[in-house]
Amino acid sequence: MTKVDIFPEALFSSLIDIPIFSQIDRADLDDLPNICDLLSFEPGETIIVEGQVSSSIYTLLSGSVDVFKKGHQKDEIKITTLPMGATFGETSIFKGAPSTATVRASSLSLVMALSREKFSVYINTHPRAGLVIMTYIVFGLLEKLRSLNDMIAFEKEFTVSSEDLDAMRSLFPPTVEEIISR
Repeated sequence: MTKVDIFPEALFSSLIDIPIFSQIDRADLDDLPNICDLLSFEPGETIIVEGQVSSSIYTLLSGSVDVFKKGHQKDEIKITTLPMGATFGETSIFKGAPSTATVRASSLSLVMALSREKFSVYINTHPRAGLVIMTYIVFGLLEKLRSLNDMIAFEKEFTVSSEDLDAMRSLFPPTVEEIISR
């Protein structure tokens, strides 16, 4: 991770192309360079670690990041790739709880980080911008929930039930002796 110097006009030019910021007045965006950090991540660098509390909410300004979840049998399972403009780190910001997934840069990525404290101050001093940002975050979380529900339904559809197992057991002899005697 490399901290990048913020040039307000360059940041503003980037932000107007990001959906979460495209509906916010320029006057409200002008304060962001003073309170956020711009971070550059090389491919493979970790931004958030599952199980650790993250100190910021992040917006992907360029590049892409992969989201991984620890599995029961695998160290990591890739859940999704987030596109430019995506926000992540909501769990730590809103709940102060450990992150629910690991986020890692999959390409050279520029990320805007806003600490929990500065995020709170910003949305309270810029209520219209705060409403836009919070609405965008809620819609993003609802989309993540919809996607998760689709994945769960797909997995459940292909899960073998106990009735299926009982039906399969009836096809095979119950003991080794019966197998040998055939």
